[in-house]
Amino acid sequence: MALFKVFVLVTLVTVSLAQEDCPVDGCTSDDVALLGAGNTDASDHYYIGGLFGIHHQGPDAYTCGKTRLRGLLNTEAFFWAIKTYSERAGLVNVANPVQVGGFVMDSCSRTERTIENIYSFQTCRTQYPNVSPRNTVAFVGPDTSTQAMAASMLLNDMKTTVVSQAATSPMLSDDMYEYFLRTVPSGSAEMQVLVKLMQYKAIRYVQVLYADNDFGMGLWMAMKDAVEGTNICVTQSMDFSVDSGAGEIRNFLRDNEVTKYVMVLGTNDEARYVVKSVDNDNELRGQFIFIGTSSWGIDVNVIQDVSSAENAITFAMDADSYSNRGDVSTFYSNLFLMEPDSGNNIDGLGVNTYNPWFTTFWEETFECNFAAGTCDLPNQRLEDVVDRTDPYVPYTLMAVDAIIRGVKNAALAKCGNIHLCSNLLNPGNSRGTDLYNYIKNATSSLNERFFSVNGDAAGRFGNFKVYQVQDGSYVNVLKFNAEDAANFGFSAVSGTAMTTLSSFCPNNPCLECGEVAPTVPTTEPPATTTPPPLTTPALTKERLLQELIKEFFQKDQEFTGVWRDQPRDDNDWKTRFENGHDWIIALGVCAGLGIVCVLVFEVYILYRLMGTKIGKQWRTMWLGQLLLFGLFCAYLVLFAFLFTPTKATCGITRFGVGVSYAMIFAILLVKLMVLLTSKTSADTLLPGDVDSPNYLRGIYQFLMFVFVVGVQVVVEIQWLIQVPPAAVNVISNNGDNVWICNHYTWGLENGWNNMTTFIRTDFENHVISLTYIMFLIVLTTIVAMKAHGIITNHRESVFIGIAAGFSIPVWVAWGLVGGLNKDHQYAQEFGDAAIAFGLFITATIVLFAMFLPKVRQLINMGVEGIYLEDDRDTYYAGSVVMAPPSYKSRPSSVVYVNSNGYNEPVMIGDQSK
Repeated sequence: MALFKVFVLVTLVTVSLAQEDCPVDGCTSDDVALLGAGNTDASDHYYIGGLFGIHHQGPDAYTCGKTRLRGLLNTEAFFWAIKTYSERAGLVNVANPVQVGGFVMDSCSRTERTIENIYSFQTCRTQYPNVSPRNTVAFVGPDTSTQAMAASMLLNDMKTTVVSQAATSPMLSDDMYEYFLRTVPSGSAEMQVLVKLMQYKAIRYVQVLYADNDFGMGLWMAMKDAVEGTNICVTQSMDFSVDSGAGEIRNFLRDNEVTKYVMVLGTNDEARYVVKSVDNDNELRGQFIFIGTSSWGIDVNVIQDVSSAENAITFAMDADSYSNRGDVSTFYSNLFLMEPDSGNNIDGLGVNTYNPWFTTFWEETFECNFAAGTCDLPNQRLEDVVDRTDPYVPYTLMAVDAIIRGVKNAALAKCGNIHLCSNLLNPGNSRGTDLYNYIKNATSSLNERFFSVNGDAAGRFGNFKVYQVQDGSYVNVLKFNAEDAANFGFSAVSGTAMTTLSSFCPNNPCLECGEVAPTVPTTEPPATTTPPPLTTPALTKERLLQELIKEFFQKDQEFTGVWRDQPRDDNDWKTRFENGHDWIIALGVCAGLGIVCVLVFEVYILYRLMGTKIGKQWRTMWLGQLLLFGLFCAYLVLFAFLFTPTKATCGITRFGVGVSYAMIFAILLVKLMVLLTSKTSADTLLPGDVDSPNYLRGIYQFLMFVFVVGVQVVVEIQWLIQVPPAAVNVISNNGDNVWICNHYTWGLENGWNNMTTFIRTDFENHVISLTYIMFLIVLTTIVAMKAHGIITNHRESVFIGIAAGFSIPVWVAWGLVGGLNKDHQYAQEFGDAAIAFGLFITATIVLFAMFLPKVRQLINMGVEGIYLEDDRDTYYAGSVVMAPPSYKSRPSSVVYVNSNGYNEPVMIGDQSK
């Protein structure tokens, strides 16, 4: 009886373990694409998990970006393969079927989210309907090497098989990734093929750009191993990232323009970043032939609208080596017949109800919204916007096929039939190892292995097609067969030819490749012996310039100014507003209003004075008229800032800004000198300014004005001669190519075309050229303070002081705005805007400070041209003038009575004081 009780207890424990599942109180999530198995019996169904990046990275760790086409295509291929290959394996159409389901967890292209998805699912923190770790036999993915490494390390500890369809990093071949398999050829195999291609095409010198991540560095290590023992030479190499700025890539290539082949070891997105960075540089565009891996493949997004991708060489899997190659075409045909789940589908057939992201992808692709009723399903064809070129779809199909065939073989061996028993379901024991080994040893319908002994793709999948971009599209130019020894395994495709360039080492002998100059024999060689000629690369203009610079200049040499013959497209001749810089609208409006104000003041003043006594005295008006002309020039110069910099606008702004400032403050300074020389120290006031014994005569006023302005004119002319104006295309702080004026200072060591390495920007050098103007402003302010007590000409010295004094904080403000933003991503725009608005504000302050009081005085002017508030000591005191008491006059009333000459004043009041 006791023995029977023990037997029953053991049976119950075994059954409970076989049916072990996640607790019912777990968190159920609908953030998943789920193809249900249709059966909940433990031994009659199982699931395959998918680890794909359905979306791009979002702006932060909590959100995802837009739908990623590659992720979505491989997700749909994953589900299609589960339905198709489970039926072919004989699991469905039998009396007691085994249902296979699938679910896909979206990583949003983040490694951290991949780990979170796996850990949360495997520990039952995140649950999906009828799915648990126990009935999940394997995973497919991830689709990047970096994510695959992280996922494999975690799944190793969980003894769970993961089969990647896209991770090619050679590092994943290490034994540390014990449960990792892949259907895609390893990067090591690809690098071997790439080196053979260069040998076949006699390409000796190449430079390498590799992504600064596990994937890129793994390919770079494999590349170095592949060239070992060959005559292939890597003249230079550099790691890069899409966050480091395109300027580093361009500088790297500019250092070696004679090595024409550039190998890009990275993903398709990273490859586009490199090619686009070069395409944005007018000098580098079209100078190189890029070589990409199968990750680039024949992805049209990499080369779209990028002329520098012309003649690029890429690889793609030769689908002829895949036994089910016809399935790739069948999958796409079924995909293009599929409809998204809009909630209002008339026919349920062909509606994708298992992948919620398919609907989102449809809305993003066709820019419509089902909820708003703006999608037109009958007239929207997925085939029109999605091509059949994704290189990893075949590998995804193979991964699912291998898992289903391997699990079936494991069930037959361990359970005696196709149904999974506790040996393959319960955690622990040998479940993980058994499933891994049977999946790894699975064979296709043609009895061919999917994987090699070490878990990499079988050698027969190492056949490739070589493509070259010709006229903006991919053209198959070569085929590679790993089993063919002739011509390094390559054979030409009929009717196509590969375009090549001559590629050299930057030095001769090529020190980068360990070459040494041939030794000269000490004895006279026999007359019949002719030494072999030394092959040297062509002496290009760039190489000659580099040699001259090294010979005659120091490494830390500084230069101001650059002159390059750079082509400009139509956008480069447009206004800044047309190129996206909205601040220029405000500047244009302000400059226009400034010109209108100057013209209004001029017309009104001439209208009020013409025909009067004052209007006939041009010696009393010319300074005011010249000041209006200087302000008019200042506003006019501002229009040069509206356009993308050219040679003409750079010259106008450099000369016009300084000279306009000089004219304005030179006139203010001359006015102050006139006021100071009109002052008398006598107890009684002289009746006229011009009769003052110290009065500054007109000829001296003019000479003083010419001298003060002439200093700045000489400065500007000398600068224009030494650094002739020009516009150059450089790399901005954010990596974009922009046009700026050439009067910046750069160092020989870092080059002239990257703003991040400038010694002084064009803004800083422009400010330095205005040092004399700063002196004039300060001097004008000091002299105005000295003359503030003079009431001549309606206390004009006070208004001059206001104009000059308020200009100082304005200059400090715009100087700080431009200077402190020199490292901003739009530093060039901040600098130009600071100079332009600084000129506008300064000119406007002077305009209104000097001429608004004049308008008030003109309004109060009498019929004979006499101001009712004229000073008693002015030239116009020949008429009746009453002056109010002030600190400059006595407390008595003074009345001048005069028709043409001058009379002694008649004092009214207490004259004893």
